[in-house]
Amino acid sequence: MTTLKTANLATEGESSKMETMIKMPVRQNLSKSSVSRLLPLLTLLLVTTPSSWAETITIGKGSGIVWEGLAFNETLTANSFGSSTLLVTSGIISISNLPVSCLSAPLLKPIAGYSALPLLNAQNQPTGVGLIPRAVGYAEYYLTGVGGLETLSGTIGLPITQGRTSSGFTINNPIRFDPPKEWCLPPRTDKVHYDFFYNTNSRRTVNISGTWVMVADGNQRSGEYTIPPMYAGSFTSTAGWDRSTVILKGPITLRISTLACTVATTTNINFGGVQRNTQAGSELARLSYPLTVACSQDTDKINANINVQFRAASGQYESTPTRLALNQGGGYITGEIDNAVTGSGACNATTGIPFDNTQLKVGSITSTEATKVTNNQITWRLCSGGATLPIGPVDASTDMLVTFN
Repeated sequence: MTTLKTANLATEGESSKMETMIKMPVRQNLSKSSVSRLLPLLTLLLVTTPSSWAETITIGKGSGIVWEGLAFNETLTANSFGSSTLLVTSGIISISNLPVSCLSAPLLKPIAGYSALPLLNAQNQPTGVGLIPRAVGYAEYYLTGVGGLETLSGTIGLPITQGRTSSGFTINNPIRFDPPKEWCLPPRTDKVHYDFFYNTNSRRTVNISGTWVMVADGNQRSGEYTIPPMYAGSFTSTAGWDRSTVILKGPITLRISTLACTVATTTNINFGGVQRNTQAGSELARLSYPLTVACSQDTDKINANINVQFRAASGQYESTPTRLALNQGGGYITGEIDNAVTGSGACNATTGIPFDNTQLKVGSITSTEATKVTNNQITWRLCSGGATLPIGPVDASTDMLVTFN
């Protein structure tokens, strides 16, 4: 992960400056994701992973997070619960391998330090690869009697499955039951059965959005495997009032190759002293560094594009994909990759790196090549959002995946 940290922002008239430093500790081994952090101002997670977004997903020999994509955003609604009863296993927000119930927790297995749903081969044996959602969920529903409207919001999968209601209840996983449940957020968990909980004939609205993440143990074998469908669900105690929809439309082919990539880029970036400027769109600092991706493949060589993609962990500034928001607000980071990979990353432009998981092709490798190295330059800019630019330390974060497809 790459973290950009800015120590201090001074006012225009002050001689003291905003100290902006980017630290990018990179974790990488072959096609394993390498994670970098931009400390003072940007947290950039740099990951080398093979990927594809169509009906075939390609990964390589790496371990850890080896792919992320296939975004989903679904809203589920119903005008009744069918009953006022709440069962703790009926997650009002859920992601599951079934359209009618929460995921059984024993199905999840540890893979490279993550709790993931293993992908199996035709003989029902583990492939060494697992699936995890990186999702957020939000639900609105009505309680019985004078309870009125309550909301539940939370995360599912990565980084943790956990929710909190507007009335202060915290929901953790696994849900205690036999078998226990995972990726499952009901409004209460302190007992199994609640009578007269929901307002039976009231409307509920649930939104679940996110991406899919694949992790690998490093021992996966080359071949092609089928990824099963997965569902976003909102479940009740009454048959006929569950709501679900497919968010991973199977069958999708998982292609495991011998392709492996490493990324080299500066991992400690320090902008030095930066003076505060409250003119919106003004550039406060700029630094450029090489971005080198080296790939190799031994047997079963394939043709593949080499891509990078970025996810705004600290959010997009004013919903603009090419502007990575500061956690403290009032400013943003832009990125630019040369050789026409992106457009200009100027602070007053919107043509630089999009922080929305868009794939950006930086090179390619063919089935006749055993190795390939691509060289690009990446430029980071610290930009002012105007009068709301804060004084003092600021930071932001993004995940960066280096992938192939």
